[in-house]
Amino acid sequence: MPIRINWKWFGLMLVLAVLPQSAEAHVKWFSDFSFLDKPLTLREIAVPTFFALLVLSMIVIGALVVAERYLGRWEIYRRVNEWLAARSQYSGLIMRVAMGATLLLSWQTDSMLAPELAVTAVWVGWLQFVLAMLLISERTTPAAGVGLLAIFVLALGEYGFFHMIDYVHYLGIAYYLIVSSNKNQVVRDSALPVLFATVGFALGWLGMEKLVYPEWALYLLAQNPQLTLGFPPEFFLRGAAFVELNLGYLLIIGLLERPLSLIITLVFFTTTTIFGKLEVIGHTPVHAALLVFLLNGPGKTFKPPILLHKKMNWRVAFAAVNFVLFVFVVSGAYSVTAQQQYEVAVAKLEGSRVTVDLSNGDVPQVSTLEVIGEPDGSYTLFAEIEDWTFTPELIGTPTVPNEGHGVVLLNGEQIGRMYAPYFFIGKLPAGQHVVEIRLNGNDHAVFVANGKIVSAEKVIVVE
Repeated sequence: MPIRINWKWFGLMLVLAVLPQSAEAHVKWFSDFSFLDKPLTLREIAVPTFFALLVLSMIVIGALVVAERYLGRWEIYRRVNEWLAARSQYSGLIMRVAMGATLLLSWQTDSMLAPELAVTAVWVGWLQFVLAMLLISERTTPAAGVGLLAIFVLALGEYGFFHMIDYVHYLGIAYYLIVSSNKNQVVRDSALPVLFATVGFALGWLGMEKLVYPEWALYLLAQNPQLTLGFPPEFFLRGAAFVELNLGYLLIIGLLERPLSLIITLVFFTTTTIFGKLEVIGHTPVHAALLVFLLNGPGKTFKPPILLHKKMNWRVAFAAVNFVLFVFVVSGAYSVTAQQQYEVAVAKLEGSRVTVDLSNGDVPQVSTLEVIGEPDGSYTLFAEIEDWTFTPELIGTPTVPNEGHGVVLLNGEQIGRMYAPYFFIGKLPAGQHVVEIRLNGNDHAVFVANGKIVSAEKVIVVE
């Protein structure tokens, strides 16, 4: 008896296969991040799990290409798409309201577009207020788009190219607002593919952040262990990174735009129960873009890249192979720019290091410093420190003697920060290595005593 496959439900199950079970929150909003943390290199990222997830992603993406065709034959699916498309005229209003709310919230919290980008001049805050007012009218919306672009350029000058790539979707939103009332239909319709490309790239870029700076997200997972769903944190983190890379890529090539937009925005809302109001503020522009995708689908004027090939086998190959290209282009670009940012941060630190002298009080003493080998070949640092308290919850507050965090260095290079007696180092190449911990205050000031940094080191030999 032949096996009959219900392709409708099969398609839905494939969509759910890429449903992000992770927290899609922007790590920088909730973690104690620093560009002084040594970024991982491509070689360090390219572990067997990385390639396994890459192959799995190719299989899922190829299956989704097939699933999209069968979903398109489902009567209910077509009706829902038609119902949404009939309301696409509200897209501009949604974007205006969302960006107006974002700009007002940024003005009220003295931030610049995103929670961690602090305003450095009062007039910038008021400029955001003015732009929010311009969004009230359709006629002045293009001017607001130009102003949004100017804000992005200001933030670029203040926070640097590498930091602001996280928010490249603002460029797409600015373009969307600028051309929103253009008389040329083709120009107006070009806003949609630009928005797809920038939002998709931003998602993929943030996925790479979890691979290159794992300690930032591991800090967040340590504060919210329920997010890992019982998986080992390191494995979960790589999985979450590939979920974001998949979602970003699928938006760029235009595969299952409406289902994916709905899934992503629902996940953003569910993680709000964990991360609260700050996540709502930061993700409002992304929610707006996703709602625009939901109403418009692929659009009418410009065909999405996935439709370049008519034959199904070529379409599957196009989607799967180009995902590999997308991953390696993004990972290469992220790795190079992260290393450049690290070198700049180190140079700045050497010129402006702040120290706190503990010579006249109780000086913390590292009584025990061990590097423990794990069964899988990785290493964990353990430190027992007298007259010392780890205070991860007080990061960013004024320094108090004998409390704060440790900075972990491997062969003289900072690889992360220690907020508890244990710190996961990972796997090490064969040879001799020097592992050092330096004690820093809550505001990252370096503790010194008798002219020396309060620190301890351990030499290990890896066979």
